Amino acid sequence: MSSSNRHSGEVRASHILIKHEGSRRKASWKDPEGYIIKNTTRESAVAALKAMKEDILSGKAIFEDIASRYSDCSSAKRGGDLG
Repeated sequence: MSSSNRHSGEVRASHILIKHEGSRRKASWKDPEGYIIKNTTRESAVAALKAMKEDILSGKAIFEDIASRYSDCSSAKRGGDLG
């Protein structure tokens, strides 16, 4: 099998994670002590994600840039890329 065929059928996934007061682990790379996370409601986290989605879909923002700045996941260093 050639290297070009070996990768057919594979997908890459990326995400933006915003933690909130109900999150299992209330710490992240950008909030190691969890001060912001403990004071973020689920509703405000969802609202922030919806606003980010609108900015990305409208072309105002680039997914990777938003993920790098706002995601609580360590994948933020890779623009949200999970592999």
